[in-house]
Amino acid sequence: MFRCLAAALAAVLAFAPSAPALAGEREASSRDVAGVVELFTSQGCASCPPAEGVLANLARDPKLVVLAYHVDYWDYIGWRDTYGSRDNTERQRGYADALRTGSVYTPQVVVNGRRDVAGTRESEIRRAVAESPLADKASPAPTVTLTLAGDRLRVSAEGPAPANTGGPAPLLVLVTFEGWSETAIDRGENQGRTLGSTNAVRSWRVLGMWDGRPLAVDLPANMLSEDGAPVGCAALLQKPTASGGPGPILAAATLLPPR
Repeated sequence: MFRCLAAALAAVLAFAPSAPALAGEREASSRDVAGVVELFTSQGCASCPPAEGVLANLARDPKLVVLAYHVDYWDYIGWRDTYGSRDNTERQRGYADALRTGSVYTPQVVVNGRRDVAGTRESEIRRAVAESPLADKASPAPTVTLTLAGDRLRVSAEGPAPANTGGPAPLLVLVTFEGWSETAIDRGENQGRTLGSTNAVRSWRVLGMWDGRPLAVDLPANMLSEDGAPVGCAALLQKPTASGGPGPILAAATLLPPR
């Protein structure tokens, strides 16, 4: 999945140093981010609402990037998840292969692409963030930056060249998400409930490969809108596995949607 998307989007890449922020710009950097928490969840899963509450708590921590990927494999129970997608399911399956968990389940949290935890266990998630850091302390961490100015969104990565381990180069990934939403459920395991969701992923895509040279990708700012409503975005610098699936995350930044 990562490999195919990178090839499809190669034409939008431009190598350039990061530009300084201008007045009126919105900018976010990975410099103060300690961890990425990815929740795999479903509106059709009765066990998932408590995990959504945990994610909402974690989202209050400015040092964390939190994302909720709604999967589609519970849709058969009777409720079609309004955010569910096959791409999200395939991302979770890629983690299952990389982390050797043996299967996929909800609610599952993957921390920094390196460790999985049950999505309802907030203290364990926070401990995993501390014990499985984004970057090796022995080497300088790369930096990713999101800059929104006028009609342009710039996603950039820079820093020391990644160690040559013989594996694939890290990938720059862009994720778009809604900040907060509520959905009334009228079928399935959560029938009759109104479920809240924090940072529900709308899409994710690979922008390109990073080899240590400054990399900047310019995209139209209107991609940060879904059905006329603003959405947020996150940039992840992530190493793929040998088979092309998601691996360890090296750096991340997020721009929340305006309130």
